[in-house]
Amino acid sequence: MLAFILRFWKLDSYPAINADEASNSYDAYSLIQTGMDQHGNLWPVSFQSFNDYKPGLYVYLDIPFVKVFGLNAWSARIPGALFGVFSVLLIYLLVKELFDDDKLALTSALFLAISPWHLQFSRGGWEVNTATFFLLAGILLFFKSLHEVNWP
Repeated sequence: MLAFILRFWKLDSYPAINADEASNSYDAYSLIQTGMDQHGNLWPVSFQSFNDYKPGLYVYLDIPFVKVFGLNAWSARIPGALFGVFSVLLIYLLVKELFDDDKLALTSALFLAISPWHLQFSRGGWEVNTATFFLLAGILLFFKSLHEVNWP
C-alpha cells in the first residue's frame, strides 16, 4: 500500500513533466490515431526523440492509458508507477524465495518502496523502471525454476 501511495499521489503534478515523457506519450497518442509515430514511422521498434532513439516497449505499454485517460501527464506516467509498485512486490517474492525469511523480505520491500531512486523513476514516464521490473521478474523466475523444476 505504501508503495502505491508514494507512487500515485499527485502523479500528474510531481515532478513536472519533461520532454522525454511528453514525447513517449505523444508517440503513443500518434500510434492510436494513425499507426505511425510522430516522425511518420509505421509501428516502429524504437522511437526517435530529440536526436536519440528510445526503446519502444514503454510507448506501447502507454497506449491503453493514453486511449482511456487522454494525452496528459497522468496517462504518461501510469505504466511507470504500476511497474514501480509491482517491483516492490517482486523484490518481496525474490528475497522470500532466496532466503525463506518473511521479515527480511518485508524489510527489503519496504526499503525499495521508500528508496529515493526508485521513487524518482517510478513517478516518471521512463523505461528504466520497466526494465527494473522485468529484470526482477526474470531473476525471480530463474530461482523459482531451480527449486521447482525437475531437471533430468
